Amino acid sequence: MNRKPSHPGALIRNVVLPETGLTVSSLAERCGVARNTMSKVVNERGDVTGDLAIRLSRVLGSTPEFWLTMQAKLNLWLLEQRNGEIYNRMERVQIG
Repeated sequence: MNRKPSHPGALIRNVVLPETGLTVSSLAERCGVARNTMSKVVNERGDVTGDLAIRLSRVLGSTPEFWLTMQAKLNLWLLEQRNGEIYNRMERVQIG
């Protein structure tokens, strides 16, 4: 994976909020989470958790898997960037 995957918060900030007319506060309220929690995600300082993924999917009509996949792709990319040299030195075990 070469290009850095988008943070789910970027999608919320750049697409969801403008298209729905919601604010961070109103989205947080609809999702039943603290404004601070939603603000961290929207500003890419916090991760979408399983719980938040379910809440977002109920409020926005998506699936929890959509939000978790976005977050997982980003997390894996960041780990590869941070620890790639270590991972590349690992030897594959032959099975069978």
